[in-house]
Amino acid sequence: MWTAAIVIFDPKLDSLEAALASCEHCASFRQGVVVDNGNSDGAKALVARFSKFRYELNPKGNAGFGHAQNFAFSLLPQAEFHAAINPDVRFEPEAIEQLIRTMQKNRDVVLVAPALFYPDGERQLLCKRYPTLRALIARRFLPRSLSDWLNFAIDADYFEMRDCDYSKPMEPEFMSGALMFFRRSAFLQLAGFDERFFLYFEDCDITLRAREIGRAVYVPEARVIHDWARGSHRSKYLTWVTIVSLVKLFNKYGWRWRDPRIVEKLF
Repeated sequence: MWTAAIVIFDPKLDSLEAALASCEHCASFRQGVVVDNGNSDGAKALVARFSKFRYELNPKGNAGFGHAQNFAFSLLPQAEFHAAINPDVRFEPEAIEQLIRTMQKNRDVVLVAPALFYPDGERQLLCKRYPTLRALIARRFLPRSLSDWLNFAIDADYFEMRDCDYSKPMEPEFMSGALMFFRRSAFLQLAGFDERFFLYFEDCDITLRAREIGRAVYVPEARVIHDWARGSHRSKYLTWVTIVSLVKLFNKYGWRWRDPRIVEKLF
């Protein structure tokens, strides 16, 4: 059995509905909590239509993604597994069963994540290595042509693990928070998400910490549709939030201008 926590802030209700339905269509799903960080219009009534979910307005307001996830987890009953799910994903029951089977076969695995795709079937390259300044500058601020000319594109490609085969299992250092599937015991041991990250890179942080107590594995057979909006690329405020979170991540784990493994490959 598994539980789910979904954090929302002014979500698209049709996407949220699809996420809720995806969970409830799974026979192994026990219960879920939707925590609203923004008193979103129509969300409470929508959640009420799903018998296995409860709606909670965050008593601390918009206290951040990690805080809301941990708050939701505290309200859920015990189950062997727990999922942190974004309101913009949808999936078939088989995707979750693939994640569960991987964890049941490998007792040292404490965190798994699925393969993510756009609605049109294009793959999202969201298995990543530890971030570097060169990689993030290339991805966020430089057009590809300039990034290639400055030789920054190789850093972005390495960060996104483009040198790996996404059709095969791998163990990324940074898994996407779109859908993270934990052993409940591991989530407890980790004390959940680090609430110092308001938004962005909290998924990198918890992946790194999970890898200290077990294995974090990408499961390519588990296919999930992700309506990825890339909000930080369209909002100056969210760009600033991203930078603040990156500074916190680097202060916690170390600053990197360039991944030394690239240097070893090149030279």
